[in-house]
Amino acid sequence: MTAVAEAYSLYDAGCDLYIVPVRHHSPACAAHLLALLAEIRPARVLVEGPCDFDPLIALVADTGTRPPVAIVSVEDGKADGGKVVVGRRAVSYYPFSAHSPEYAALVAAKVAGIPAAFIDLPMSDRAMGGDGEAPALLHDEAPFNSSDYVRALARRLGCRDGNEVWDHLFEAQLHRCDWRRFFHEVGSYCRHMRDCTDAVTMEADGTLAREAQMRALIARARSDTKGPMVAVVGGFHAPVLAGSLKAGDKVKAAGKGSRAYLVRYGHRQLNALTGYSAGLALPAFYDGLWRRRGDGEGLYSAHATDLITGFAAHLRARLPGFAPSFPVMASALEAAHRLADLRGRPGPLRDDILDACRSTLLKGEETGDAAPVMAELMAWLTGNALGEIPPSAGSPPLVEAVRARARSLGFVLDDGERRNRDLDIYRKDRHRDASRFLHGLVFVGAGFGQRTAGPDFRQGVELDRLHEIWSVMWSPMVEARLIELSADGDTLESAVAAEAARRLRDLREHGRGHSAIAAIELFVAASQAGIGDRAAVILPFIADEVTHDPDLADVAQALRDLVRLWRSAVMIGLDNREPLAELIGAAWRRVLFLLPNLATCSEDHVSTAVNGLVILREVVELAANELDTLDTGLFDEAIAALLTVDLLPALAGAVAAVACLAGRLEPATLAARLTGELGGAYAEARARVAYLRGLIAVSRELLWTVPELVTVMDEVLAEADSDGFVALLPHLRLTFSRLDPQDIDRLARIVAGRRQGAADQLTRPFAVTEAAFAANLELDRAVAAELALAGIGEGAAA
Repeated sequence: MTAVAEAYSLYDAGCDLYIVPVRHHSPACAAHLLALLAEIRPARVLVEGPCDFDPLIALVADTGTRPPVAIVSVEDGKADGGKVVVGRRAVSYYPFSAHSPEYAALVAAKVAGIPAAFIDLPMSDRAMGGDGEAPALLHDEAPFNSSDYVRALARRLGCRDGNEVWDHLFEAQLHRCDWRRFFHEVGSYCRHMRDCTDAVTMEADGTLAREAQMRALIARARSDTKGPMVAVVGGFHAPVLAGSLKAGDKVKAAGKGSRAYLVRYGHRQLNALTGYSAGLALPAFYDGLWRRRGDGEGLYSAHATDLITGFAAHLRARLPGFAPSFPVMASALEAAHRLADLRGRPGPLRDDILDACRSTLLKGEETGDAAPVMAELMAWLTGNALGEIPPSAGSPPLVEAVRARARSLGFVLDDGERRNRDLDIYRKDRHRDASRFLHGLVFVGAGFGQRTAGPDFRQGVELDRLHEIWSVMWSPMVEARLIELSADGDTLESAVAAEAARRLRDLREHGRGHSAIAAIELFVAASQAGIGDRAAVILPFIADEVTHDPDLADVAQALRDLVRLWRSAVMIGLDNREPLAELIGAAWRRVLFLLPNLATCSEDHVSTAVNGLVILREVVELAANELDTLDTGLFDEAIAALLTVDLLPALAGAVAAVACLAGRLEPATLAARLTGELGGAYAEARARVAYLRGLIAVSRELLWTVPELVTVMDEVLAEADSDGFVALLPHLRLTFSRLDPQDIDRLARIVAGRRQGAADQLTRPFAVTEAAFAANLELDRAVAAELALAGIGEGAAA
């Protein structure tokens, strides 16, 4: 046994094995690990990580690899109770930063010509976590923040959380050269964390199963290795590995159905504050520490100066209105050093810099990290760097195709910065191609872009807007999602078509009931995503749903959506409108079939039925004799037939409005019917107003084009007594709520004119003098005081 081994508490003499406890992405751990490897010169290096990732070690350590990078694993079926869930995929990430101890170990091993291997369970094993519904991260360091030991230690040291405790105890040792003492202290720290964790929890989360695998693979490596070995593992596992190896432990081999690739990763994804529990928050801060690791004890001071002055320059370029003056930045730097001295640290660490900036940069009522300048500081300390991988890493054809197309369309893929893209989709073919590319990535869930403005062809909203506005950001999650979809084809269009087929299958399996609307949404999304006429395979399903739907309003809504799409076919990527026109004809025939059923409509469904008629009137206007499959004459005849049927008042008003607009009902007859309804002998005032409500719902323009309607309303209301008018008032208010403010003013002017009054007298400003305001304010205070004395109100004693 050497002197080096004697001085190290996590040395297993029986196996000539050094257990190295680390925290993932810790610069201090990485630096001391390099010192350990240089001194020991091991014969083999073992690293915590899925053993089926071994084929990618050479790529991780390649000179063309520039972190942050990650190994992404995609499983085609996740084991569940001994069965494979077909069609379900689990995505997991094993990230490396430049200052990850695991990355440092693999690179050092390659440089020295030392064999290296991973020793954790294969990704196919259930204990590796991930439920298949969300991406999993293979480093879970929740105990570094949540264990009872860490919380107690934070209180004793005056730290706010486990991250600050770690920095205070360990990142503050980055400049030191005593790896024995450092890893002894890390091991003790992690042992205490483990002692506060019960065995039931470790069994449930897979910790014990993983450690059994680590012991087995270390034992296997020991059997065919001459010389010392180093095992780099998460600190939580280290205490139980030394001195407990069992050559008889069963090794779980890599399972089938999983694929792994080395992909670019980003600082924003590494940031623990965004939801992942592994690693250290604000990775750009630690990346800067790592780059200055050779500067001795002065590295902290130099790093703080770099950060604060660099942040000031960043603010001047990005947020000029928030850029601090030189004295303010000097004060922030001085405060960071004073805080570090007060807390017994060799120089400003992360929380010292954050606290210093909070106290010097925030002004007035600005508080907390939500203030613009602090939010920008957090983003600055997080960083936006994306790593690089060597060409030999390779990627599925789908990933390469999407990358190439994105670059050809002018998108930036070299960093993780969010940018806005303005696309002139009506007039520029290239912009329209970019729009379909972005819609395609949204459709398959890759998350590259988010549309913030633009025309909505399905809803018929803002169709006169010439531009789409997108917010785009390339991230490792985009590539990971594309890797997951790589089995669907080699192009984005193939992936879109496969995804559309899956969604259509889900619609079929979930039965009927509003499925036509959902299928139309799918059709529009797939068409805009760039698969063009191939999206037409969805149309037969829509036709089947429409022809079996018993609800007039649902069919009318589907019909309106289809007509809008027919009018915008070119913009959504459809070259052939004929299948769409045939579907519109089928929906129109269903409408004509359902219209007579309004005669039996119940009170509970009258609002829905009225809304259906409103939509159908809009459809008639949209078609405007452009569609041969939509015969408006048949519709007019069906409406005229309903005029002779005894309908509920609101529905009768709506039908009468449609008939009047189509020339099937004389305005005078409409006015006479309204007179009878408003003055009718209904038991409830609501029923007297219902006819008017249905009429206005269909066409408020009739109030202006048929002057008799306003005359009738004025005369009937004038004859009502006080009690009758009060009973009608709430229902009139509800009815007239469909009018916009300009319509209300117009109606008021008409009524005022009938009464020989001036419209400008209907609205009067009521000015309050300063004295009256002061008197009212004093009265308000006096009342509040009285309420407080009575135990009522905010001022009352609890």
